[in-house]
Amino acid sequence: MSEKLIRSCCEKGSVLDEVLASLPSYEQVNELAMILQALSDPTRLKIVLALQRYEMCVGEIANMLKASPSNTSHQLKILRMAKIVTYKKEAQMYFYRLASQKVKTLISDLIRMNNGK
Repeated sequence: MSEKLIRSCCEKGSVLDEVLASLPSYEQVNELAMILQALSDPTRLKIVLALQRYEMCVGEIANMLKASPSNTSHQLKILRMAKIVTYKKEAQMYFYRLASQKVKTLISDLIRMNNGK
């Protein structure tokens, strides 16, 4: 929980230096923004929710979404660029899964937050 600031910006004792020192780097902020932007799309979020429990091929994901494989691949590319999903290739098929346990935890936390738990 953040501390309540009761001072105005004109008073002595500003916490600005402390706040600036505690912020993530510019690159880290951009990476976080990329993740949040990728998850803000309902189609991509649905993909991530499905991958939370199952590894799925592009065709299965496309069928789930009732979308073309081309459109599905485009959505998966955005999720890959944000390092949310990864894949493995078996013969001519690509199987997608969440990239890490941290991503799984993030999605679980978002679900709990949405459910008010």
